[in-house]
Amino acid sequence: MEKPIKKFKEEGPMLAYVHPEYFSIFDANWQIGNPKSSLTKPNTVVISEAIAQKYFGKENPIGRVIKLSNELNLEVTGIIDNPADNTDLPYELFVSFETLTANPKFRYGGSGLDHWGGVNSSTFCFVLLPENVDINTANRQMAALNKKYHGTDYKSYAHNLIPFKEMHHSIPYYGAMPMKWIWIMSAIGIFLIVTACFNFINMATAQALRRSKEVGVRKAVGGTKGQVFTQFLLETALITFSAMAIGFVLASLILPNITEWLDRPGSWPKVVIWGDPLLWSFLASLFVIVVLLAGTYPGTILAGFRPVLALKGNVTARHIGGISLRRGLIVFQFVLIQLLVICTLVVNNQVDFMLSSSVGYETKGIASIEIPTPDKINQTTFRQRLLEIPGISDASFCLFLPTTSSNNTSNFSFDTRQKDELWQINTKTADNNYVKTFGLTLVAGQNIPLSDTVRGYLVNEKVVEKLGFKDPNDVVGKNIKIWGVSAPVYGVLKNWNNTSFQNGIDPVAVFTHNSSNYRCAVQLNSTNLHSTMKSVEKLWNEYFPDYLYEQTFMNEQIARSYELENIMLKLIRVFSMISIFIGCLGLYGLVKFMASQKTKEIGVRKVLGASLGSILGIFGKEIALLIVVAFALAAPIGWYVMHAWLQDYEYRIPIGADILSLAILITFIVAAVTAGYESLKAALNDPVKSLKSE
Repeated sequence: MEKPIKKFKEEGPMLAYVHPEYFSIFDANWQIGNPKSSLTKPNTVVISEAIAQKYFGKENPIGRVIKLSNELNLEVTGIIDNPADNTDLPYELFVSFETLTANPKFRYGGSGLDHWGGVNSSTFCFVLLPENVDINTANRQMAALNKKYHGTDYKSYAHNLIPFKEMHHSIPYYGAMPMKWIWIMSAIGIFLIVTACFNFINMATAQALRRSKEVGVRKAVGGTKGQVFTQFLLETALITFSAMAIGFVLASLILPNITEWLDRPGSWPKVVIWGDPLLWSFLASLFVIVVLLAGTYPGTILAGFRPVLALKGNVTARHIGGISLRRGLIVFQFVLIQLLVICTLVVNNQVDFMLSSSVGYETKGIASIEIPTPDKINQTTFRQRLLEIPGISDASFCLFLPTTSSNNTSNFSFDTRQKDELWQINTKTADNNYVKTFGLTLVAGQNIPLSDTVRGYLVNEKVVEKLGFKDPNDVVGKNIKIWGVSAPVYGVLKNWNNTSFQNGIDPVAVFTHNSSNYRCAVQLNSTNLHSTMKSVEKLWNEYFPDYLYEQTFMNEQIARSYELENIMLKLIRVFSMISIFIGCLGLYGLVKFMASQKTKEIGVRKVLGASLGSILGIFGKEIALLIVVAFALAAPIGWYVMHAWLQDYEYRIPIGADILSLAILITFIVAAVTAGYESLKAALNDPVKSLKSE
């Protein structure tokens, strides 16, 4: 009995085409085979232990065949250990680079490997420098190489070397996390720790009045100032250690689920790496800093009590820093709260703006399906059969959607100009239904004609601008040359965002080239999407029975391009809530301390006929003043920081009075809820009892 064919769809960057030298630069533990023999021949592949288990089970995979994209038969020639969870090179299938050279008709192979047109955003060149060679020296040599091979236009190109350790945070090199976000999150974390320390100082100094007799007794029986200080510092250390232990437990519980919450599978460690010396060094340093920061001032205050005053109970708020100290600490906390609230509101509004703004055409109701072999089907017939499905109003074959993070660019020349333009054009191959399916707008000329190969071009307004023309009609009918094919410009399209709102609009050319159309975009007009897409899948399986069916919706794909912003928004929201909670504790402590200090004043006011509102006003004015002072400090800092952050986006929201007003309103509401109970309790106390207690 013939074994059923197994089909797999691997997600993420798991496959790489490599030279054997790759493993001379990066370490790998080879279970079977070695790079000198396993990756020198075409159509060979080395797989990880996990892939071997997934594809072949307990059978020996060596010599077995994997069919890549249902086009290339690859012989398994080696097995290596699984990649580490925290690697920036998570490849588990290594195909010999000679495979591309030997298969020129394969979509990534052919003559493109011999010139700069074959280099794209997924092409990396790793270089191992000798120990005595500085990277700046190597970059100067690269500049000379650039000049040699790019000719007279070399100034328009750059191939800079960066240390591999910087790749993880480098946006141009598709780093997982830009360094600016690391600094932002680190700064927020430090602020939260400092705020918690200030809160501890607040509460500890408030408790100092109750412990004054204890200190007096200790000093009366011979205790020194240093002994009292050490005792309090040890107490602080014990509390800090207990808090860190609880933090360890929470981290162990949260880490396994944090990647799902952030929608970034595999991007975050699933367990605490207890054996990491850097972790223990960081925690030890953090422990010492927190103990000293939180414990030094209260310990100094307690140790400084005079035993006679302490035993008589004559230590007052003046001796422990009074309300003024607490006011300063609360202002600091409210500055942080309002900073985080401003950051949260700006990031939230910017993400909403990017997701809700029009990119220049209709994105809703468009599904995209992969076409494995565009050159082996009649695209016209396939499209006609798609249009017979109820719920589908139009369809177009293309290589790239109008807006996508993956794009091709090319050199090109215009009309009679002798040299190529010094800027590149974004190329989008598609049929002549592309404009209609996506609702793109022609501002001059007409659509390209039906054709299998290049017969003409559509360009966007950005091309007209960069060519130096003001009227789009001036380029219609003129020839441009792309991919070595000279053909006339049939029409000019209105600009649209072809990447994201983070970037500006690029020059774009749309032209027919059926053999490159690996995607079919379907315009839906049905409310029963499930039934419609099931019919699409059935038709697809009729044409491509040996391939896995996959569909994506365009608006979801655009939303995924703002994945990092959404992650940061989630994290900032959490940090804001933590900050607000810490601030509430500090404010509650201040109000309680004020109430204890103003017991007699409140009693006298009530006896003299003061209303509940006027007594509450004592606390309200104090808190309002602190919030306003904090806002005066936080608003310009928040505006400056978020204004700098927004500069990374070509299209961005303004930071107006509405955001700042909402930030201070949220702070007032939080303060009112926090201080309300204790203020009301103090205002409702029986004045007779209050005056007796004094």
